Amino acid sequence: MTTAVRDALVEALAGRFDWHRCGAGEVDAMREEALDQGVECLLWERLGGLEAPAAVGLRGLLEERVRAAAARDLFIQRELRQVLWSLAAGGAHVLATKGSALAYGVYHQPWLRPRADSDLLIRRAELEVASRVLEGCGYRRSDALSTGELVSHQVAFERSDEHGVHHVIDLHWKIVNPQLLADALTFDVMWRDRMPAPALGADARVPSRVHALALACVHRLAHHQGNDRLIWLYDIELLAAAMSGGEWQACVALARERGIAGFCLDGLRAARAVFGTRVPADVERALGESAPAEPSRIYLEGPVTPRDVLRSDLSLLRSRRARVRLLMEHAFPPVSFMKQRYGTRAPWALPALYVHRLVTGASKWVRS
Repeated sequence: MTTAVRDALVEALAGRFDWHRCGAGEVDAMREEALDQGVECLLWERLGGLEAPAAVGLRGLLEERVRAAAARDLFIQRELRQVLWSLAAGGAHVLATKGSALAYGVYHQPWLRPRADSDLLIRRAELEVASRVLEGCGYRRSDALSTGELVSHQVAFERSDEHGVHHVIDLHWKIVNPQLLADALTFDVMWRDRMPAPALGADARVPSRVHALALACVHRLAHHQGNDRLIWLYDIELLAAAMSGGEWQACVALARERGIAGFCLDGLRAARAVFGTRVPADVERALGESAPAEPSRIYLEGPVTPRDVLRSDLSLLRSRRARVRLLMEHAFPPVSFMKQRYGTRAPWALPALYVHRLVTGASKWVRS
């Protein structure tokens, strides 16, 4: 989609777009862009009350998606409340993070924030307990993710309920996979300042706004490589708008202590460029002073390729054994993952599939 369509979508979300000059082709393009950017429900809400034919028509085109999102959220919320209660009762300490935490914490309607799964952060030591609880709730472990102790710090569980709604729970014990940033925000750091989430039940806990903002900024670059979907920037906008003066100062202190000042600054500036996010001048100055000295600045200096990440990971691991393990986890993921990835159950095909993975993977990394 062109930059012009994205810019028009931003103007529409801000209430500044001239709908009287919008043709049918632009309406279709804006609908597709809204879906791609994850803001279709936000756009539908913004169009309420407008009388221009193009605005009315676009709102009508989005209606079905919005109704489906609102209906689905009823089942997602009920399921997540039950899961969080069960995990707490089973002895697991859990933080609902990212999209789920934001949907029920900073958005005034949770269905405005689309999400394909529910991300839960736990202590690594409680993974087995949490896994057993989820299995007791009817979930089964998904083979769609390659897992390991070093290559990936999460496992996924899924189930379909009696209404046919598909639920996916991602259990994380680190916030991102790259070793450089995996411990930038640990569970224990965020757990100390946890906040209740009444919409998700009495046992639900989510990160503080300070930690949620830092996590959104880190995830944007470390996981999404700066792919600025509007919904991710709008997350930052809403969090920043809710911050008090004390929270801003806490954000600066956290960013400096954890070596992510550059991530926070870049995320806030990106949100400001699109949504006009308010960033206090002293906060911007303080983050800017710390950012150049951080090892994580490589993520701010340009695209970071998978080869760059691997090289960084290998340099940060302290033992030869750990480095070999990381390479083996990349090259030889679990058999269950390979069968899922290649759509086969035939054991005899696995050697050829592993060879194919090694050859194609090496080719991609060399090109990167």
